[in-house]
Amino acid sequence: MERAWSVNEGLRRFSSAVFHPVGWVLGRVFSPNFITTLSIGAAAVAGYLFAIGEFVVGPWILFLAGLFDIWDGQVAKLTGRVSTFGSFYDSTADRVADFFFSLGTLYYFADQEILDVAFMVAAYMVLSSLISYVKARAEGLGVACNVGLLARPLRLLLFALPLFIYGLTDNIWVFRGSLYLVLVLAVETLAHRMIVIYKGAREKDASAAPDGS
Repeated sequence: MERAWSVNEGLRRFSSAVFHPVGWVLGRVFSPNFITTLSIGAAAVAGYLFAIGEFVVGPWILFLAGLFDIWDGQVAKLTGRVSTFGSFYDSTADRVADFFFSLGTLYYFADQEILDVAFMVAAYMVLSSLISYVKARAEGLGVACNVGLLARPLRLLLFALPLFIYGLTDNIWVFRGSLYLVLVLAVETLAHRMIVIYKGAREKDASAAPDGS
């Protein structure tokens, strides 16, 4: 059974409520797909800043990318421009954005020879992609699996905030500890989704099976 409330839903509702006026203004100027494109651009800038070791400004740019990711859907609903392509583009843009900022971070820590952190960032990239792929593939098969503790908004928060603190204090254990937590939660989320998909798939197969009577 799926959770009636999730961290993902809570963070999205909070952000939507707090920044709703900005989304309304953006909707009067830009299309939802253009705002989605802005989220990719902001994530690319954040990735570049991370690659050169700018961890004070970079996390704020990543935070802005996350807000664009919320605003595009908000604008689509406010302006009645929800579309099938928009949903596809938004999902694809999330994967591209994740790649940009993660790759920049991976490059920096590999270059600094902080290899355990670089390895964990690489693991973060793989697990994040798997979590999103599993959900998208399941929904394509008609099985909902919006479960698990580490949905994308929380992933961004647990990635960007510790990096910002690291940029201010130069204490690598802040980011290292956050990565430990993120990887544990990622495994929980992936396992939880696989279990839900397995049960949902069995139910679909059972309901589709011909009646033996």
